[in-house]
Amino acid sequence: MFRYRVRAIVLTAGIICAFSVGWSPVRAQEAEVEEAAVEEVTEVELPEGDPTAAITTKDTNIPVDELKLLVKPLTLEELENEAAAWMEVLKRRAITISEAEIAVKRQNLSIEQKETAAAELASAKEALEKAEEAQEKAEPGTSEYEKVTKQVEEAKEKLRNAEEAIAEAAAAQKKLQEDEGTQEALNKAQRQTDYTAATETLERAEKEREDLEPGSAEYEEATKKIDRLKDAIKLYDETGDAKGEAIQGSPEFDEITKVFLEAYEELNKAREAIDGVGSTEEESTDKESTDEESTEEDPTEQSSEALDQTAALLETTDIEADGEEKIAGTPDVVDTEDNLEEKQEQLDEASDNLKESAEAEADLKKNLVEVLTYMQTQQVIIIDRFKVVLDELDRKGGNSEAYRKYIDAISGLELDLTDTDSLGVRLIGWFQSEEGGMRWLINLGKFVGIVAASIAVSHLLSQATLKLLLRYGDESQALRDFLVMLVKRGGIVIGIMLALTALEVSLGPVFALVGGVSFVLAFALQSNLGNFASGLTLMLTNPFDVGDEVKVAGLWGYVDSITLASTKIKGWDAQVITVPNSMVWGGIIENLTAKEIRKGGVPVLVSFNNDLRRVKKILQEVGNSHPLILEDKPVGVYIYKGTEEFIWTGIKYWSTTNDYWTVYEDLTFMIQERFEKEGIQVAMPQQQDLRIQYTPDNGNGKASQILAEVPTKAFEPHKVSNKDETAGLDIDVDVEVPDI
Repeated sequence: MFRYRVRAIVLTAGIICAFSVGWSPVRAQEAEVEEAAVEEVTEVELPEGDPTAAITTKDTNIPVDELKLLVKPLTLEELENEAAAWMEVLKRRAITISEAEIAVKRQNLSIEQKETAAAELASAKEALEKAEEAQEKAEPGTSEYEKVTKQVEEAKEKLRNAEEAIAEAAAAQKKLQEDEGTQEALNKAQRQTDYTAATETLERAEKEREDLEPGSAEYEEATKKIDRLKDAIKLYDETGDAKGEAIQGSPEFDEITKVFLEAYEELNKAREAIDGVGSTEEESTDKESTDEESTEEDPTEQSSEALDQTAALLETTDIEADGEEKIAGTPDVVDTEDNLEEKQEQLDEASDNLKESAEAEADLKKNLVEVLTYMQTQQVIIIDRFKVVLDELDRKGGNSEAYRKYIDAISGLELDLTDTDSLGVRLIGWFQSEEGGMRWLINLGKFVGIVAASIAVSHLLSQATLKLLLRYGDESQALRDFLVMLVKRGGIVIGIMLALTALEVSLGPVFALVGGVSFVLAFALQSNLGNFASGLTLMLTNPFDVGDEVKVAGLWGYVDSITLASTKIKGWDAQVITVPNSMVWGGIIENLTAKEIRKGGVPVLVSFNNDLRRVKKILQEVGNSHPLILEDKPVGVYIYKGTEEFIWTGIKYWSTTNDYWTVYEDLTFMIQERFEKEGIQVAMPQQQDLRIQYTPDNGNGKASQILAEVPTKAFEPHKVSNKDETAGLDIDVDVEVPDI
């Protein structure tokens, strides 16, 4: 009884798993289509909430598991306030990142323009060098003098190009200085540079202090400076975190910004006390100002001054077409050779200024990219916490669709492949970030681990299922193999789905994709689905099993394998025939080896001239003498209908299924030997006229006809027509004939 219960449970589970794969996605697709139709006409509105009433945004770095516990008891209204507050935090971070991205692009443009200006200056310098070499040999009125004149004109043109390039660079620099968002991003980059330098100074000072004698004046002085720098770094970190958590525009934000800038100023002073080097950016707060504005030195001011100096150098002299160079503002004409040498020195100085300015901006851009990478990491942290609040909001009946669309819109890492300088910095920073490359590396490790574990567990479960079915089940081998495969592959699929969650992949779109594919395949592969249904039915009803001798779909052979789609039959000539399961289940199925014992018969055609009673007695003796025929099943000998010249007779016997063909062959040999010994005449088959007509082309366009007489029916009793007078004879080995 227990065996049948286990079998029922296993079969039910198999049916549910098999059909849910095809049906559930279709329903999911239908639901998705309905939702999509609603989305086309429904506008998504942002839920209302009071950000100032939130309690979870006080610490934006709160661990995720703690945040889950914190939001669990909140009501729907309170969760809407929390969502609105996290939305404000995320929006501020996104705006800051956008401003930094713009600053990086403008820095790239500024650097490119300065490099172009430097190249133009180099070209002008080269032209002046050629003119200087030529003028040493030139005399007025000669061809060399005309050549010098052309070279001077070329130098003038290149100088004008250099001036235009510098003017463009100055305009770009001015644009950087006028944009508040860009300046704020650059200021953050400079603050990050100073903070990094302060931490490095602290580490170096602590190592240098180890070489000093404890208790000495130098040791105490170094300790005093180190402690001051430690306190400054700690205060900078605390005020920076508080500034990031405060809502922009609120009185608290203005107050904490003031304290933060004071902490930054103290950080630079403490570092300067150890290194003796001040920061490149000085920030101070006007304590008497009601607006609490910070007075900051523009990080790009040095570059702007370099451009102004370069432009001034180029404006101090003008090269005349007559080969002389006049100093602007002086009426005297100076020797051309001396002025060309002076011009070269001025160009060298201007070129050096541009190069130094471009290098300084490149360093500033590098720091800006590092800060940008850090801000993107912080944005990922905010999004993770925001999603926790949104998940709880959804569970309690809220609507988080608008928030999630905003998250999707600002998420992702965009790389400018043309900016090769910052690309490496971004990638390295992303890989080193705990919320970037390290996070994905850990998630990838989890993914591989879950998939490997699912493969191992699925293999163990499939082996356990196989042992359980072999011990308690009586199902067919095909069904047993199918269930084992279902457990093994199904476990792997479930493991992969769980592993995808480790990669932070949402399973909703995956299921929607599967639903869409199944919806299409349901129409495109209807015949295949019919084969699957027929295959599952064959496995459940078990009309035959692997290894059985069957007659299906007009074929006779042994079952080689059974799958959901098809059944393979191994023919008598070792050929393997694949039959779709819909043809197998849709036709007559005859299983010749369904039982442990099998009934067979050996037909014999004898002449009417023999003593039929004696023939029957001999056949009975032959049948009774075979050791493999079952003793509890009597051997039957029959005399059946024939024609005027011969009559069918034979032996009916029972044997085990495995011995069936052995007994059949032995009885055939024994009957032949005994008949020859007893002189029983076996009837010769009668020749009957069979007209065979075929039309081979003999080359003249006419077909020839050939008639032949061949014996047929006597040799092929299994093909006797139902209308023939011999119809109904038990001439097939498996035709049921009453035992005599």
